[in-house]
Amino acid sequence: MVQDLETKDDRITTPRVLVVIPAFNEEKSIADVLLRLRAAAPDFDRIVVNDGSRDRTAQVVQELGEKQLRLAANLGYGAALQVGMKYALQQNYEVVVCLDADGQHQPEDAPALVQALLAKDADMVIGSRYCDGRPYDAPLDRRIGQLFFSHLTRLLVGQRIYDTSSGFKALRSATCEILIHMTFMDFHIETIVRLIMLGKKIIEHPVIVYQRTAGYSMHSFASIFAYPLKTLVLTLVTAFDLVLTRRRQ
Repeated sequence: MVQDLETKDDRITTPRVLVVIPAFNEEKSIADVLLRLRAAAPDFDRIVVNDGSRDRTAQVVQELGEKQLRLAANLGYGAALQVGMKYALQQNYEVVVCLDADGQHQPEDAPALVQALLAKDADMVIGSRYCDGRPYDAPLDRRIGQLFFSHLTRLLVGQRIYDTSSGFKALRSATCEILIHMTFMDFHIETIVRLIMLGKKIIEHPVIVYQRTAGYSMHSFASIFAYPLKTLVLTLVTAFDLVLTRRRQ
């Protein structure tokens, strides 16, 4: 079903949209996310990429009658998103929304991200906690990390992205075509840097994010040190690889 969104000056026609929801052991939050998404965006299709969950995530999704792709093992967040994007491209969806299953992002914001993508003629819209002058309301280590990687994007590509680790995004199918072929990524700053270097237009749209109330974060105490280092390496490798590729061409 195609939905028309009215503006003062013109009409924006929303294309076929698929919401991809990667999920790993999210039995306590996935139902609420799906039910709210149904109510907020009834014209959007949905698919859960069950990333090798060992709890009742699969059963909860099945009981709700929702589609899911069940991976045999836990491949990780980036790989799960790639699986969802490949499915979207195979089914000829024109826009993909990535939404985490942990309930921190508000499913009600999904239509606004898609509308911003179309209205601003962007290639990707990031649901951002920190744009529009919003404070970094997070633990100290997260605030430091966010500020560092936010300024790193400006240093590398000349554009500051305030929320580089947001899992809430809307993307055009052409952008997904690029991302499904990338390796060693988490779909965060390294992806943003590569897309901007390829000339893609990325913008941020303000959203509200709440703290996780169920399940377990993929960031453990050890990852406080390991994750920023890995992300920095991935980002620099991505940037240098693209520069070298261009020189060889």
